[in-house]
Amino acid sequence: MFTLVEFCSSNMLKGTEAVYRELDENPEIDVLDYGCLNNCGLCSKAFFVLVDGEIVSAMTPDKLLEKIYKRIERNQNEVSDWMDDLN
Repeated sequence: MFTLVEFCSSNMLKGTEAVYRELDENPEIDVLDYGCLNNCGLCSKAFFVLVDGEIVSAMTPDKLLEKIYKRIERNQNEVSDWMDDLN
């Protein structure tokens, strides 16, 4: 299962570009950037992305990257649990 991580270009200019580049190197993560993700209040106060449509935010780019990986792991575990329930 591929994970989609969406970045706001304005937020990238504030410091999430390195996070974008690191995630983009992972072939199992689809990384996109948009001009705006319509979260201007959050964008002005913190670093943020959407991971599979869910907001993940942090006060530093390093913390954001850490939280992104945790969210990806949580989402993958939920899918695995759901698939196990089907069997």
